[in-house]
Amino acid sequence: MSIIKELSPHVANLIAAGEVVERPASVVKELIENSIDAKATRIQVEIERGGISYIRIMDNGIGMSREDVPIAFRRHATSKLRDESDLLSIGTLGFRGEALSAIASVSKIDIFTKQDNNIAGFHMNIEAGDIKESEEAGCPNGTTIIIRDLFFNTPARMKFLKKDFTEAGYVAAVLEHAALSHPEISFGLLKDGKQIFYTSGDKRLMTPIFNVFGRDITLNMIEVKLFEREQISTWGYITKPHLCRANRSMQHFFVNGRYVKNKIMQTAFEEAYKNKIISGKYPSCALFLKVPLNLVDVNVHPSKTEVKFAIEREIFEIVYIACKNTLENNDNVPLIKKNIEKPKKQDFLTETQVVMDILSKKSVEKLEQKNETKINESIENEKNKNVPAALFNIKKAKLPKEFKPPLIECEDDFDDLIKVSTYDNGNNNIKLEYESLNNVYLQSADNKTDNLHSVKNKSKLEKQSTKSKFFNDIRIIGEAFNTYIVAQDKDGFILLDKHAAHERVIFNELKKSNEISQQMLLKTHIFETNARDFEIIYHNISEFEKLGFDMSVFGDKSFAVRAVPSYVDCADINQILSEIVEKIENYRCPLPDIYDDIIHMISCKAAIKAGKSTSMTEMQNLLEKVLYDNEISSCPHGRPVMVRLTKYEIDKMFKRVNQ
Repeated sequence: MSIIKELSPHVANLIAAGEVVERPASVVKELIENSIDAKATRIQVEIERGGISYIRIMDNGIGMSREDVPIAFRRHATSKLRDESDLLSIGTLGFRGEALSAIASVSKIDIFTKQDNNIAGFHMNIEAGDIKESEEAGCPNGTTIIIRDLFFNTPARMKFLKKDFTEAGYVAAVLEHAALSHPEISFGLLKDGKQIFYTSGDKRLMTPIFNVFGRDITLNMIEVKLFEREQISTWGYITKPHLCRANRSMQHFFVNGRYVKNKIMQTAFEEAYKNKIISGKYPSCALFLKVPLNLVDVNVHPSKTEVKFAIEREIFEIVYIACKNTLENNDNVPLIKKNIEKPKKQDFLTETQVVMDILSKKSVEKLEQKNETKINESIENEKNKNVPAALFNIKKAKLPKEFKPPLIECEDDFDDLIKVSTYDNGNNNIKLEYESLNNVYLQSADNKTDNLHSVKNKSKLEKQSTKSKFFNDIRIIGEAFNTYIVAQDKDGFILLDKHAAHERVIFNELKKSNEISQQMLLKTHIFETNARDFEIIYHNISEFEKLGFDMSVFGDKSFAVRAVPSYVDCADINQILSEIVEKIENYRCPLPDIYDDIIHMISCKAAIKAGKSTSMTEMQNLLEKVLYDNEISSCPHGRPVMVRLTKYEIDKMFKRVNQ
């Protein structure tokens, strides 16, 4: 006797409904996708009791003919696919042909639809998958579907639903995703007769972003401008690092107009914030990706919220690079107001850049004293051929014409600032301008003469006088808890986190260097791996060398490590190598950006530790570096390095001023 039997169509539909229709939000999602595919420009959703008792979705799309309506509610009936080749390039949101059939099997449905070229529309009533009534009806162009008593014939499913307001929240999330992915469509949501969501459909992405994220988050979002690489492009909006949340609920990713949950995009996005946010906090975004249809598979899950890419590494890199460049090009963390502006960049007249090795202040003073007589003569004759050319060591390097390097600065101590700017008159005649406390020297460097002119500069001390005045106004009082530097100026108190500030100072200095210095190990370290990690390191060993490691194969599944990056503790070698392998494997960070992780670890270990007493000189040097570097606003973890308590705020505490 045969024990295998074919399921009836009704039971098969109930099983399909279990995959497609989890809750009212699932129904709304499937029907909205159909409306979008029907070229609707206005979609209105109304729910009661969170959508459990009543859902109505009305659109102004192209509608359906009388003949198509009954067929649309059959299983695997769709207008989106014709043959198997269409599965390789799916460009519509709905395509599986299961949604209407699955929804109809667990609810009571009324559908009204009309095409523009028809005089009358068509109405059909379906209950538990059976057609009860069909007739002509008067209705507007488009389609209106009403779903009543969801899961009325499968009461066991009801116990998995949550409270009405929670289910309504899930429905609202569906509308938010649809509005973000299609700003050209107007969306509205009525909950128990009250409108709780609306977008105008004005084609501006900022409109749904404001409705979804709210005013405060929207004001702290940065635009990710269109970034393209080959046939892939990405764009959207991301939040500034200081505005992070405790969860990922405000992260929205879209692929070809479809809301998706994708680990690659999520990881690439969060990795761009590395060293900018506090651990355990998550940034928010609305990020969009456009990929050739044949390189993405949307048919991997019945709900169509998961996709699979054929080029995962490329997807990771384009999202990571676009987000990281956006963050680097914006002033993203709220800063304490600083009284000193960094010197403006000097424009080069040609594509020649001059790189100079500047002598120390004492050496320059000796040269000035030694040649004092000759310098005085140069004021009169404008000529002096005996000034040592060793004042500057000049090297030329070709760069793009639009390249504008910053003014070179060198500080030997707190009281002196050496500046050098360069100009080229087009005849390979390079002039160097050297500013000290008292004079500006112009040196013309060519193969024939070395002319040094001493002139009085009326504005050369403007920055330094401001600097000196500013620090005369700041007085370090001491430190609190051996952790915070306490300083005072005319406006209030400044509190500086010693460890966070010093960590960022070291991090920035290491990041600006061209390479990581190595330290040779007294004893070769053997790093043992499994087969998977061995293959990853073996195929990327040149990249590990760029990161400061000197290592080679040692046995079947191990490596001999002879050198590591400077300041790395030998006890941390295994952990660091394992983390790098994990990042490469999961595309968390494209090489050589893993370099940031290395210097982050180094800076954390080398920085002043909280709880350690610091001398007044050390405190003053650290405070100066922070106040004069606009890039020092947070530690690599994203924590602020400095806060200010103004005199006005203190006066308010003691009721000295009106509230």
